[in-house]
Amino acid sequence: MMTLKPLKTFLYILFVVFSLQSVKAQNPNQIPYQSIQTPDDVAIPNFGESVTDNSVSDPIKITRITEQYDYVDSDGNPQVWYPMHGYAKTQIWNTDQTLFKIRTWKVYDATTYQEVQSLTGDIYPSYWSHTNPDLLWSFQENGDIKTYTVSTNTTQTVANIVGYEFVQLGPGEGNIDKNDHYVALVGKKTNGDLDVLIFDLQALQVVHTETFEGAWGNGGIGFPDYIDWISVSQSGNHVVIMWNHSTATDDNPFNGHYGVEVYNTLDMQFQHRIIRYGNHGDLGYAIDGDEVLVQFYGQYGGGTLYMHKLDGSGSTVLSTHADFGVAGHVSCRNINRPGWAYITHSLPAESGQLVAVKLDDSGLVEHYGHHFSSATSYEQAAMAVASPNGDKICFKSDFGTGPNTNPSVAYSFTAELDTSLAVENEQINPINLYPNPANGFITIECNEAIKNITIYNVMGQMIRKVQVNDSNNVRIDIADIKSGLYYIKTSTEKESILKNLIVK
Repeated sequence: MMTLKPLKTFLYILFVVFSLQSVKAQNPNQIPYQSIQTPDDVAIPNFGESVTDNSVSDPIKITRITEQYDYVDSDGNPQVWYPMHGYAKTQIWNTDQTLFKIRTWKVYDATTYQEVQSLTGDIYPSYWSHTNPDLLWSFQENGDIKTYTVSTNTTQTVANIVGYEFVQLGPGEGNIDKNDHYVALVGKKTNGDLDVLIFDLQALQVVHTETFEGAWGNGGIGFPDYIDWISVSQSGNHVVIMWNHSTATDDNPFNGHYGVEVYNTLDMQFQHRIIRYGNHGDLGYAIDGDEVLVQFYGQYGGGTLYMHKLDGSGSTVLSTHADFGVAGHVSCRNINRPGWAYITHSLPAESGQLVAVKLDDSGLVEHYGHHFSSATSYEQAAMAVASPNGDKICFKSDFGTGPNTNPSVAYSFTAELDTSLAVENEQINPINLYPNPANGFITIECNEAIKNITIYNVMGQMIRKVQVNDSNNVRIDIADIKSGLYYIKTSTEKESILKNLIVK
């Protein structure tokens, strides 16, 4: 008969195993980052079809979701356009992931890739609601704020902001908070001043206006002279301003401003500067629940990835690997899966990978394969954006089909864990691990020659790596490993397969 304590331990282990298996059904395994160069044996799929990237720790299914669009311009000349999603910080899926949109052009069914609605220019630019899967918000340069209902194909102007040369969200990189409550708009005055307009999406009115004298300067639409972007945080409690690090530096601040500054949303009272140099980044939540800015450190960090807490309590190094260079992009649009940031390694020389990074000090990531893009133009830059649930990534790629052209050849793709192939692989190439639970020794058998075996704890930390001389049967001493749950990764010439191991 089991005593109470061992029974609780046993039930806890079963719960952990079940939870981890449930997570694995949606996301790749959490392991320390591995630099894996892009494989050269994966061909570009046709529209609606998929290929598999087996080079990473778990098989990743890559599906092409756009195709070339041919049309005739107003002069009667045939033209070609390659529709692609926009940017790493602009969500393409609606909140329940049943629909996706390509820019403000068309809305598609997220399962069949069939067109649902063709959008019109009078709602450009558009942003998905975080609370209503049938709704788009539009913030227009003339100050109009509109809503668009997908199911009824109807547009409504709900507010208008006057007194500015133009009004924008961001500009370009801003977002609505996760509750569809607040958004930070910017307005350019004729004298070059920049107003931050806190707009309440529920009351449909501006609740606060803060003027930054001369901050727009002579810049055009979307390009203030001194500010890179402005956005509310996901909670809506903070407004974050990233000053342009070319024109507002710690050595030469603009009216005392530089770096990344945090303000209270409702009164725009300055709170603190969380970093002196702003770079590619996005706003999200850390594992501990604190709101953070995740960004490449750039000039001062040698390509290191950081997260900076918006409350000013400190910064955390997420990676020091050279692959996390400043040419990449960050997405925290996974609002239903807080605690992760999705990173694009844009350049093939920086492994060309897509990874989800855990926002704590564990150093764990999830590998979502490669984007296969030559990245020879801005349009061909992958700029991966995470889905609301964080189980998919959308990215752009030319799949290495050629250099930059006009127009640049590129399509949009989705990447996700290929659970069906993972099961097929295990059936084709079964790994037999026994005994399990174990204490003392384990034996691993495989019908292919084993190259190496790696043991990870539940935090993804490597406990041991065993090099194998192409044997099909390996016995490993685990007498010195503490009791608990572990991952065993068995790697052959063709693939890697993970299994759970309970050490008694």
